[in-house]
Amino acid sequence: MVDRAHTIPRFSVVIPTYQRRYLVLRALEALADQEFDGEFEVVVVVDGSTDGTADGLRSLETFQALTVIEQPNRGLSYARNRGAAEAKGELLLFLDDDMEADRRLLAEHDRSHREGAAAVIGAIPLHPDSPDNLLSNGIRVWCDDRHARLAQASELPFDDIIGGQFSVSRAVFAELGGYDERFTRGGSYGAEDVEFGQRLLDEGHRVVFNPEAISHQFYAVDAATHLRQYRQVGHADVAIVRKHPKLLDVTFRGKQRESEIHKLVWRPVLTFPRLTTPLRAVLRPAAIAAVGSGRKGRLVAWLFFAARSAEYWRGVAEAGGIPRPRPVRVLNYHAIADLGGDPILHEYGVPPDQFEEHLDALTRRGYHFVEPDELLRLLDGVGGVPDRALLLTFDDCYRDLLHTAAPLLEERTIPAIAFAVSGELGGTNSWDQGIGARRLELLDAPHLAELAGRGIEIGAHSRTHRPFDSVPEAQLDDEVAGSVADLERAGLGPVRFFAYPHGVHGPAALAAASRAGLKAAFTVDAGRVRPGSNRYALRRVEIERRDLGWRFRWKVFVAGWRLAPMARARHRLRKWRRPGRRSSPEQPGE
Repeated sequence: MVDRAHTIPRFSVVIPTYQRRYLVLRALEALADQEFDGEFEVVVVVDGSTDGTADGLRSLETFQALTVIEQPNRGLSYARNRGAAEAKGELLLFLDDDMEADRRLLAEHDRSHREGAAAVIGAIPLHPDSPDNLLSNGIRVWCDDRHARLAQASELPFDDIIGGQFSVSRAVFAELGGYDERFTRGGSYGAEDVEFGQRLLDEGHRVVFNPEAISHQFYAVDAATHLRQYRQVGHADVAIVRKHPKLLDVTFRGKQRESEIHKLVWRPVLTFPRLTTPLRAVLRPAAIAAVGSGRKGRLVAWLFFAARSAEYWRGVAEAGGIPRPRPVRVLNYHAIADLGGDPILHEYGVPPDQFEEHLDALTRRGYHFVEPDELLRLLDGVGGVPDRALLLTFDDCYRDLLHTAAPLLEERTIPAIAFAVSGELGGTNSWDQGIGARRLELLDAPHLAELAGRGIEIGAHSRTHRPFDSVPEAQLDDEVAGSVADLERAGLGPVRFFAYPHGVHGPAALAAASRAGLKAAFTVDAGRVRPGSNRYALRRVEIERRDLGWRFRWKVFVAGWRLAPMARARHRLRKWRRPGRRSSPEQPGE
């Protein structure tokens, strides 16, 4: 007798589901009738359903190896990753909850893997019991076209590696880090599966299409849901191109060329999104009503696909538009704490509630937070960013960064860079105390590592925080390269970014940053980072306590230019006003 408790199953079938009890129970019934000689388990992740799905699944007596996981609604990527984390099988087979497996589904996936595939996609014809309407007819045509196209393809395109029926080695899935949960956070829809497929292809893994691996899709999505999903696909397509710039042409330009409807809709929606709101307000309900009536004529199809195109391009516009080589505003914070009354640091402490209001105000006004990698690709000339792109940075790494700022950023999935003074890890702001400032504690190496684990990259801020116009040129390498080496020895590397203490820099400092192998270095000169900017003299906008309401919004909008003279004056005062001290030179041409 097989000891199932200690047998590693060949397959773990992972099925995420949300509010579709009837469909997922049908999917389980089909899986129970597999013609497969090996062992398999089923892991169903109930992603916040309130329709009795979990109870219905637990009442099944069909499977000896069925795991039901309940969680709050976290989105499809999170649910798939959660199921994979609980899985024990050698291979992961992801199925959507509307897929009814053919009897030989597992056997065919197994055959392809034994023939050397790292990942397998199969055929997904429309289930004959699906509702008969315009949408299901469109899905039928798409499924048939996909089958014919993939059967002839020598190489699979990334956007056909969809997760509705997809198997992959558990080891490969773990190696690639699973699905990117940002794509479907909060229950949104789209692109997480094809983005994973692109990473599979980038790493050289063999992905095959097996037309004999069949699951029938019971398509029961109504027109309103379909349109909402297409708007979310617009968001997701912007995200995938931001992460993989080489996919720009196939993602957007193909859509712009593929039909007359797209040609009519995409440019006005992206160029004048507010002006097209009334058009969408008419198109959307009309299309939903027409599809709901059961009619399938050409006029109904044109109306619906026009509404769908408008929703898609509206989603693209909301996500910042098609990523292009645009300027980036880099905001610079120091302490996220109330430092009122301190004679030196009063303006450098932004209280937590004010910081939170800053983040929300920026989001409401259409700014989009970018990753450090996106900035580097922009400087390298190989990627674009959304409209009103912003990067957050924090100097000095005070303790409040971990305990106060990081949770606010993590909640909103906002990336950032934090610059640490390597000679003061776990110490205090000794450079400010000498001129009368209060004592503030700095993060130590373990806490900086925790910060990095929460999505904030660690950069270097010198060893001693001395302004570089007071550092002999012979010691600059020790301050720059030495701080990089300190942080990397502490396990905080690779260190790619540097921020000049007090923003002071000159040709010798820029050369030291270059010799240290850094990817970029930041000043506090007002302005925006543009394609072609000097990567070792990047501009930032310093945000202070006084930046409230309209002043904050204006300062970000103009990238600090109007307020730059005042900021430079305050820097001079803070740096003891010694003779010969000066603000760093302006970058030519910016």
